Amino acid sequence: MIRQSFIFLDGIGTVRERSLWKKGILDWKDFLESKKIKGIPEKRKSILDREIEEADFNLSHLASSFFFRRLPGREHWRLFSEFREHACFIDIETTGLSAERNDITVVGVYNGREYKSFIRGINLEEESLKRELEKYSLIITFYGSAFDIPFLIKKFPTLSFEKPHIDLCFTSRRIGLSGGLKKIEEDLGLEREDDIKGMSGFDAVRLWKKWEVYRNRRALETLVEYNRIDVKNLSPIAEHVYDRLKKAVFADFIV
Repeated sequence: MIRQSFIFLDGIGTVRERSLWKKGILDWKDFLESKKIKGIPEKRKSILDREIEEADFNLSHLASSFFFRRLPGREHWRLFSEFREHACFIDIETTGLSAERNDITVVGVYNGREYKSFIRGINLEEESLKRELEKYSLIITFYGSAFDIPFLIKKFPTLSFEKPHIDLCFTSRRIGLSGGLKKIEEDLGLEREDDIKGMSGFDAVRLWKKWEVYRNRRALETLVEYNRIDVKNLSPIAEHVYDRLKKAVFADFIV
C-alpha cells in the first residue's frame, strides 16, 4: 500500500492524506499526473512531486531505509506488500526477561521460505547473525520493539536495525486482535503440533536448562521447533493484518 501513501511527504499527515484520496488522488501516479491539486500551491506541488519521485526511485531499488526515516513507525505495515519477498520474521528465546542479566539462547529467522536457527554455544555469533539480517529490507516481529530488538542490540551491539519494522503485537490491535501470540494464533485458526501445543516462554527456559546442564538433545530439538513455529506463524498473521488494515484505511476510496 505504500504507493497509495502520502504520509511520508513533508507536511502531510493522515488527515491531509485522506483529503487527497477523497479528491481522487489515490496513488503516486495520480499525484504526479495532476497539474494542480486543490489546497496545494503550485510551488509546493513541485516540491512534493520531487519527493514522490525520490520515493519511487528508492522503492524500485528496494531501499527501505528511505521509508524508515520518513514513514511514521506505526505505519510501517504499509510496506508489507512491496517488501514481503525481502522481509524476515524474527523471534528469540532467552533465559529470562532481563537483557542485563539473562542470555539469548535461540534466534529464529524466517524469510517466508526458509527458517534458520542461531543457537547459543553452537552457531549464535554476532557476525553470522549480522550477515543474515543484512539480507533483508523489512523486519517483522511480535512484541519485538519492546523485547526482541532491544535484547539483540544489548547482546550484539554491532547489529543494525535501521530499517522498517512491523511489530505485529501492536499492529494487530488496530484490527481488534489483542492478547499474546498464542491467543492471536487461536483467533485466526492457526494450529500447533501436539508436542509444542501449550508451550510458553517458561517452557523454553526449562528446555534450555535441560540442554545446557544435561545435554539433552531432545530438549534442544523441541526448543528449536517451538521457536520455528513461533516465527513461522508470524507470516500468516502479517498477511491477515495487512489485508485487514489496508481495507480499513483505504477501501472506502476505491471506486
